[in-house]
Amino acid sequence: MSPQSWLLAIRPRTLPLAVASMLLGAGTAAQAGAFNGGVLTLALLTALLLQILSNLANDYGDGVRGTDSINRTGPTRVLASGLASPDQLRNAMIVTAALATGSGLLLLWAALGPDVGAWLGFMALGSCALLAALGYTLGRRPYGYLGLGDVAVFVFFGPVAVLGCSYLMQHRLSESAGWASLTAGLLAVAVLNINNIRDMDTDRQAGKHTLALRLGLRRARAYQLLLLGGAVLAGTRIMTEPGFVSLLALWPLARATQLVLTGQGAELNRALALTARGTLAFTGLLALGLVVG
Repeated sequence: MSPQSWLLAIRPRTLPLAVASMLLGAGTAAQAGAFNGGVLTLALLTALLLQILSNLANDYGDGVRGTDSINRTGPTRVLASGLASPDQLRNAMIVTAALATGSGLLLLWAALGPDVGAWLGFMALGSCALLAALGYTLGRRPYGYLGLGDVAVFVFFGPVAVLGCSYLMQHRLSESAGWASLTAGLLAVAVLNINNIRDMDTDRQAGKHTLALRLGLRRARAYQLLLLGGAVLAGTRIMTEPGFVSLLALWPLARATQLVLTGQGAELNRALALTARGTLAFTGLLALGLVVG
């Protein structure tokens, strides 16, 4: 595979979501005076590797099932387009899963030391995260085909990622981390919902019953408004005076929402990019506000 093909498989435009969750978790810990740069670095690495693993698995799973067809309106998938073989993607998933596991273990050692009870709890969460990354489109009954992707994305980009990162730094949970987890989780689901609205026609043909497809176009658009509104409201609960600058990030989010409410198909690729960037800007500025506020 060429470097360009690997970039297509990794889907860099989705990676800001993993970064956003870690930044918010670290921001809530910093607010409590417990910021740890080493833990943040390992948490970011682990989260990014899990996101890449999920993207590789989605490319592979949708490719072998025939979900990605020539009528696909989203970015090129490497398996369906012939840019990669099934063996290449499987090997890439194995390597990425191993790297994520190694990074996760280093993270736990740096954050928890010999605390066996905490280790067991976080190892269970890590195992669930690995299974979730693979299970969206893989297996006999992938949960992404049953309309459960929104729940999984919310849980793992919200409470698991944000509360987990915050706890690994300060060894306790806080109310601000709870609100931060709602913000990150809802914004991540908003990105997924745009993706699913865009792919409604091809998903229907492939038997992929996403929540957006079950809701129908009109209600999926209303759902998008609820997700963004809920994320912003949750964000205001942790917004310090310096953090008010995060409201500037509402411009790309509002522009993306306008596209979602008026467009379909390939038109929504622009909305996806704007929402991913807006999510990173909004959460990053909120986190910065927690640090300096």
